[in-house]
Amino acid sequence: MLKKKTFLFALFVLLLFALLSYQSMKGESRFADFPFHPLRLFEQASSAVTNKIDTIIHTYVMVIGKEAENKKLLRTIEGHESELNRFRELNHENERLRKILKLKSARRDHIATAEVFARDPTNWFQVFWINKGKDSGIEKDMVAVTPTGPVGKVSRVFEGEASITLITDVNSSVAARLQSSRIEGMLEGRGDDICILKYVSKEAVVKSGEKIITSGLDGIYPKGLLLGYIAKVTREEGEMFKVIEVRLAQDLASVEEVMILKK
Repeated sequence: MLKKKTFLFALFVLLLFALLSYQSMKGESRFADFPFHPLRLFEQASSAVTNKIDTIIHTYVMVIGKEAENKKLLRTIEGHESELNRFRELNHENERLRKILKLKSARRDHIATAEVFARDPTNWFQVFWINKGKDSGIEKDMVAVTPTGPVGKVSRVFEGEASITLITDVNSSVAARLQSSRIEGMLEGRGDDICILKYVSKEAVVKSGEKIITSGLDGIYPKGLLLGYIAKVTREEGEMFKVIEVRLAQDLASVEEVMILKK
C-alpha cells in the first residue's frame, strides 16, 4: 500500500514537472496555474494582512506623534493666554490707579488710597473691607469714593484695616440734591444695587435720567459728588412725597480700590 502511494505521488510530481515544462515553452496557461492557485491566494492574503498591519502601525505612530505635538501646542497656547490675561489685568489696574491718582491730585481732603480685600459673604450687610486703617490716618465716618462716585463711609477702624458701609446698605443715608432743579432729598439704601431718594415733594418736577449729587448738608459726604441718576419715579395715593429710584453712578460690585476722604 505504501509503495502504491509512493508511486502515485512520484507520478503526480512528474506530471506537474511536465506541465511546467510545457508552460515554459507555450506561455501562460490557467491550467498550469491551477496547482499554485491556493498558494497564490494565501500569499495575497498574507500580503494584504501585512500591508494592513503596516498601515495601522504607521497610522498609530502618526497619531501618537500628532497627539504629543498637539499637547505641546496646547500648553504653549495656554501659556500665551495666561500671559495675555495677566497683561490685561495689569492694564485694567493701571487704568484704575491713573484715575485714582487724578482724583487724588484734584482733592485736598485725600487721606489714603486702599484696596478692597474682602466683602460680606452673606450680602445681609452691604459692607466691604479695605487694607488701610488707623496707621494710615483713617477714622470712623470718613468717606470712601472712586473717580466715578461715592462708595460709602468708614464704619469700623483697626490698626491696618477698616470696614466700609456702602451707600446701598439699609442703614445708610446721604444728603442729596437733584443737580438741575436743585431739589433736595435723602438718598437711602435698600440692600441691593438701587437706592431710594426720599422726601421729595409730590409736586416737584422730577425727570428720569436727571443727575443726583451730594448736597454736603449731612456733614459727612463732601458736596458735589455724583451719586447717580433717576431711574424711576412713582407717586402713591395719599403720600406726601414721590418714590424715586436711583441708579448709582458707581457699580459697587466692581470696586477694587477706593480713596478715603477726611470729613
